Amino acid sequence: MSALLRPRMRAFLLLILLSAGCRAASPPIAYYTLGSAEGAADALETSSTKTTIGIGPVSLPQYLDRPQLVTRTGPHRLRFDDFHLWAGSLSEEIARVVAENLMLMTRSPRVARLPWGHRFRPDIVIGIEVLNFEAHADGRVHLMAAVALSDRRSDAETTWTVDLKEEAGGRSIADLVAAQSRLIAELSRRIAAAIP
Repeated sequence: MSALLRPRMRAFLLLILLSAGCRAASPPIAYYTLGSAEGAADALETSSTKTTIGIGPVSLPQYLDRPQLVTRTGPHRLRFDDFHLWAGSLSEEIARVVAENLMLMTRSPRVARLPWGHRFRPDIVIGIEVLNFEAHADGRVHLMAAVALSDRRSDAETTWTVDLKEEAGGRSIADLVAAQSRLIAELSRRIAAAIP
């Protein structure tokens, strides 16, 4: 190697080493799921244990229909966390947990989520439109949802809105997700209580 190339090669190698050292390692990505209600089996039992229940659709506002966990940092400001993600679709998570909770709370033999099979004919169909389901930077969690309960046996439909708030008991993402799970449990209790 010529004497002129040697200093250039050293400078080039030094530049590569410096640029590699300046790159910070990204934090690991954490995935979260909602949990079903603790003690749900003891919470409520409806009069009919033969009622079949269909859950769905569960719809979300577009800003919540994404993998990132959403934290409200101000009245008109949101933070989407690229390192804390839902393990699956949030609407599917809500439907899954409501179904699990209702199975335990109502002791129904069949609770299914959309899309249910062509042979499954639910007596009760529950649609949920989530309007707000966010953690706040101060540790509060908020759930607002419109619920439609259709009883196919009598063609009756009942609709109502729930507006629930919960203190997370901490500001970690795990604390916030646990509080969100508790809100879904309370939503499930209210739905179970409304099932004829």
